[in-house]
Amino acid sequence: MSFNKSKLALAVAAAAGLTFSSGAFATNGIIQAGNGMVAHGLGGAGLSNAGEASAGVDNPALMSQTGDSVAVAWSMFMPDREFERPAAAGGGLEVSDSRLFAIPQAAFSSKINNEMSWGIMAYAMGGMNTDYRSCAQQAAPTCAPEGVNLQGMIIAPTLSYAINKDVSIGASLLIGYMNMTARNLFSAFGVPNGTFDDTSVGYGVKLGVNAKVADGISVGAMIQPQMQMEEFEGLKTFFNNFGFTGDATTSLPNEAGIGAKFAVGKSVDIVADVLYYQWTSNDVFEFFGWEDQVVYKVGIEFRPSDKLALRAGFNYGESPIKGGNTTAPISTFGNTTADAAFANYLFPAITETHVTLGMSYKLDNSMTISGYYLYAPEASQTATASNFGGGYPTGTTISMTQHAFGLGVNYAAK
Repeated sequence: MSFNKSKLALAVAAAAGLTFSSGAFATNGIIQAGNGMVAHGLGGAGLSNAGEASAGVDNPALMSQTGDSVAVAWSMFMPDREFERPAAAGGGLEVSDSRLFAIPQAAFSSKINNEMSWGIMAYAMGGMNTDYRSCAQQAAPTCAPEGVNLQGMIIAPTLSYAINKDVSIGASLLIGYMNMTARNLFSAFGVPNGTFDDTSVGYGVKLGVNAKVADGISVGAMIQPQMQMEEFEGLKTFFNNFGFTGDATTSLPNEAGIGAKFAVGKSVDIVADVLYYQWTSNDVFEFFGWEDQVVYKVGIEFRPSDKLALRAGFNYGESPIKGGNTTAPISTFGNTTADAAFANYLFPAITETHVTLGMSYKLDNSMTISGYYLYAPEASQTATASNFGGGYPTGTTISMTQHAFGLGVNYAAK
């Protein structure tokens, strides 16, 4: 049975509505650990696992396997972020006040014929957030609370084609919207124009393939070139203070990944992904001293009954921000550099290790409820390189701990 018109309209309305709200979900750099409730429970691994309609977010080729289905879900993201400067710099521990973010996601897929499938997905583009209000970090005579909020959404119309019963390919058009608000960035150092509110729209593409290579074994891969986004005009004006001449956009970088799924008997699946995020393909991240990142994801699913699935996962990616690394030369400070850990205290995307738990329960032959929990233990980076030619002490430490959970429903027409 295929979707009737009312179900299709509901799916489209849900996806379109999500374009206007998202949260800052920075786990692997500015990118969330996974997509969809099933993948999240597996450490984010999903390049070769068509567990729900949202599987097409990871790999558009998987839409050939999701049939006629709709998925709607919400995640609650709860990060704790702080930084502390050494006594020589005035000392003080600063804790970010914003600690709760709601992140929606929706997807639907539908078969056109035996070979072709199509659908649309709406999901968070990623982001970053800090909200430092106490001014403990500032030596300035007046308090100027600092903060930044970067968030965005992607709408992804998708097509997939089953070449044969074992191999499928897919492509998604990525339509992106981002918003960045900031207040008093680096004001303690006399840097002007640190308060702005910018929006940006743009586009990109994601290509994927999935293939069954043996009984119980499949392999998937995807590639996503850097999205082409409009520049943030306020950010560009702010960056003029530093002699920055690149594109003032925080778009998603070049991405590529490969993953596999292994069936162990009839009740256990093991999934694993390896992804590469080329942060240096983005001028802003490269300027602030980010390194490229490799992320490893692995998960296991156990089905004790036809209705219940239990999951656990692990996700690790070395921080793209490292103490001891430096920014690009900053013209305002005599073409000297700053330690990356110091320069990114407002953007502490340093989380490395994530552990997840998840489960699904089938209410009937069509409706499944899924959820997950994610924990990222504290990660920290300390500035050890000279800042501004030695004009500012080293020793600033940035740290982050994360919790997240999500709940969603998937309807698959039978």
